[in-house]
Amino acid sequence: MSQLLLIKGSELTEAEFHKIKHAWIREFDPPDLTKEQFANSLFFLLIEEETIFALGELIPIEPIEFAGELFNILGIGGIVANKKGRGYGKLIMQAIKDHLAAVDKTGVGFCEGRVKGFYEKCGFKVEIDLIERFIYVEREKSFRNTEDDCVLYWDGSDKFVEKVLSMPNDKLILPRPPNW
Repeated sequence: MSQLLLIKGSELTEAEFHKIKHAWIREFDPPDLTKEQFANSLFFLLIEEETIFALGELIPIEPIEFAGELFNILGIGGIVANKKGRGYGKLIMQAIKDHLAAVDKTGVGFCEGRVKGFYEKCGFKVEIDLIERFIYVEREKSFRNTEDDCVLYWDGSDKFVEKVLSMPNDKLILPRPPNW
């Protein structure tokens, strides 16, 4: 019988991290990953015995500067179902949504347009024309997510995304590259 585990990144075993890393390499081909990079993340793992069927991650993204305010949100990232079409990814997304609601935080992630419908079925809102507004600035150079097409989100009581959508000409200044 499978179980859903919530594990802080700093508490992952080496074996768990290796399995997560392997799934991410297969799905996303990220640059070299180290366990230390994910110490502050919260992982959602759907596991049976020692097999991870699906996983997801919430990453603290703070502070985001927008319209003269600072916001602390959680980045939704690394969603992988190792076995497709069995509802495992949906279970992970439901757990993430439940967690966001319980802690009353806004969660924001990025996805390709081809999977937009999946996130909508899971109860998240998805915006197509929002991704280019998430900007990371480093030494006078600006970076944005160029791999994805859409922003998926769950708005907390701060109404972060609602505020962003109401001011369509304002950029969001991120504290880290938008690659979650």
